[in-house]
Amino acid sequence: MPVFSANSAATFDSGTVGADGLVAVAMMRGPLGFSFANVFLTPQDSVDVPKVIHESIPRKSPMHEKCRFMGLFRPFEAVIHRKQRARSVSSPGLIPTFSTAVNTWQCDENDHLNVQFYTEFGHEASAHLLAALGLGPRARRASALDVRVASDHLRYLREFREVDPVQVLSAPIEVGERHLLAYHEIRNPSDGTVAATVRRRIDCDRPWPDAFRARAGKAIVALPDNARPRSVGKLDLPDLTLDDAAGRGLIDIGRSVIAPAECDENGELLPHHQFGRYSDGAPLLWNHLGFDRAAMQNRQEGSVVVEMLNHYRRPLRAGDLVVVMSGLAAFSDKVLTFTHFLFEAETGTLAACAEAVGMKLDQKIRKTMTFTTEDQQRLGERQLRLAA
Repeated sequence: MPVFSANSAATFDSGTVGADGLVAVAMMRGPLGFSFANVFLTPQDSVDVPKVIHESIPRKSPMHEKCRFMGLFRPFEAVIHRKQRARSVSSPGLIPTFSTAVNTWQCDENDHLNVQFYTEFGHEASAHLLAALGLGPRARRASALDVRVASDHLRYLREFREVDPVQVLSAPIEVGERHLLAYHEIRNPSDGTVAATVRRRIDCDRPWPDAFRARAGKAIVALPDNARPRSVGKLDLPDLTLDDAAGRGLIDIGRSVIAPAECDENGELLPHHQFGRYSDGAPLLWNHLGFDRAAMQNRQEGSVVVEMLNHYRRPLRAGDLVVVMSGLAAFSDKVLTFTHFLFEAETGTLAACAEAVGMKLDQKIRKTMTFTTEDQQRLGERQLRLAA
C-alpha cells in the first residue's frame, strides 16, 4: 500500500463519514492477505480521521460467492458503489497519457489490483506526457538526453478490480532548468472516480531544450489538494551503506536478484518492482515490531498506510543483488512512520529509500486502533536511530 504496497484493495468507511458522503461497503471479498499495507486510507483532515480505506477483507462463504456470481447481490452492491464512488472533477488542462484495463494477473487473491501497478501506470504515463511536450523517446535519443525519475509520491484513494478500465490524465506542475514535476491522476473512467494520484520528479542530465521548456511552461496546472504530501517527506533519510544499516536499527526483510524481465529498455529496474520488494518483506517488519500477523488476522485486525514517498538514488540493473532493510522511524499512540532502504548488496550502496505512515485497523468496526501502553513501550525499544 502502499511506502508499502498492498495485496489488495477494497473501499469502505472507517467509521468517519467524509464530506463527500462516503458510506460503508458491505459487500467485499477475499481472504485477509497481507503485504505490509493491506489498507490504504485518505484522511479527511489528518491521519487520525480516515475517509477511504483499501484493504484485504476475509472471504465470504462459498454460498455468498455463488449467490454473488448469480447476480443476487448486484443491486445492493450497485447502490453501495454509487454512494461510495462520488465523482470528482479532474483539474483543467490534464491530458490523457495512459489507458488500460485491469488484468487477472495484476490482481491478488482478493481480486484487487496490487498497488505496485499504480506506480507502473504513472511510469508509463510519464513517457507519454514527455512525448506530448515534444520530448518522446525518439527525440530524447536524438538529443542524447539522459532523463530519469528522481522520486514518486503516491496517495491511494480507491480500488480497482479485474477488468475495470483505467485512465491516467497528466500535466506538468513545475518545470525547471533540468527538472520537471509531473502530476498523474489515475482514474476509473466508468464512474469518474480518482483511484490514486502520483506526483513524480523527473531529472535530466542537461538543461531541457528550449522548445520543451516553453511547451511545459504553458501546460502547467496547479497540484490538486488530494495529491499534496500530507504526512510524508518529513524524514531526512541518510545516504546509508549496507554496512551502516544494522547499526541504525534497520532489519533485513528481503534479499533477491534483479531479473531481466523486471527491467526497462535500458536494463534498469522498473519503479514498480522496487515497490513490490518493499511489500514482499513487510510481514517480517511487523513481526519484528512485536505484532504477530497470524494473531492479528485471527482478531480481524489489519494495517493501513496513508501515502508513500520513494526516492530513487541509484539505478539497479539486471543481475544485481539487492537487500531491503526496514524499520520504524517514529510513532505516536495511533500512527507509525516506516522507512525502507534498498541496497545493491555487492557494493553496499543505497539504490532507493522510502517512507510511509501506517496504522493498525480494527476491521470489525472499520476504525483505526490506539496502540496500548505495552505496544508503545515495545515500539520505543525498536525505533530507528537514523541520525549519525
